[in-house]
Amino acid sequence: MTQRDSSLSGRIMSWACTPAYTAAFFAILCLFHPLQWIAAALFGRGAQKVVLDWMNRSIVLNIQALTGASFTVSAGPDLPADRPAILVANHQSMYDIPMIMWECRSRNVGFIAKKELGRGIPSISYALRTLGSVLIDRADPAASIAAIREFGQRKNAERQVAAIFPEGTRARDGAMKRFKATGFRALVESMPEALIQPVAIKGNWELLRHNFKPLVFGTSIELRFLAPLEPGGREPDELLAEVESRIRKVVEG
Repeated sequence: MTQRDSSLSGRIMSWACTPAYTAAFFAILCLFHPLQWIAAALFGRGAQKVVLDWMNRSIVLNIQALTGASFTVSAGPDLPADRPAILVANHQSMYDIPMIMWECRSRNVGFIAKKELGRGIPSISYALRTLGSVLIDRADPAASIAAIREFGQRKNAERQVAAIFPEGTRARDGAMKRFKATGFRALVESMPEALIQPVAIKGNWELLRHNFKPLVFGTSIELRFLAPLEPGGREPDELLAEVESRIRKVVEG
């Protein structure tokens, strides 16, 4: 338990901010769902992405305004417009994605997500199905790898960005898990021209450490975009080991 959690004022602020934040968060999702649909229907997927970008910005601002969180970005993403990229990050919270997408909004970033997220969540499910991500069945590893390869080939051809969380699931206690090589290997092999952009995420887990019962008031969240790696013909496992080492040094430092 952190000092913030243990203090009476911290507990009061945490419980006080949670209902307002939660209501605003779901209002944002519900508002931007029809706006995405209208933008796509009238003006195409590019317009839908602009709407999604501002939804992500609204989510980040809501976190800052109603939970007292500080959100800092160290440096910025190095994602050249003329080539594909693979964005590799540790995973601490469901809020990792809107934060990354807002900071990388100049590019079309697609994520590898479990198929369950493709239905039932306003705005998010629609965006995952329509804006270049891939939904996988984690109970079917062979089909999942095939889908990731196809996803990587598409991103490579489009010269866009594929994002992966190699831990496979969120580190809800902030302790970074070992990176799994299978999905990353499939991406590297299907995106041979891609620059590799590591991203270290710190503090995002703490906001939801109690799973909304309550949110933790006053957390410090950092996204740090590290120096990118050129594949240079290196083996995927070797590349992933270096990426994991760099990210772990920041997260655990």
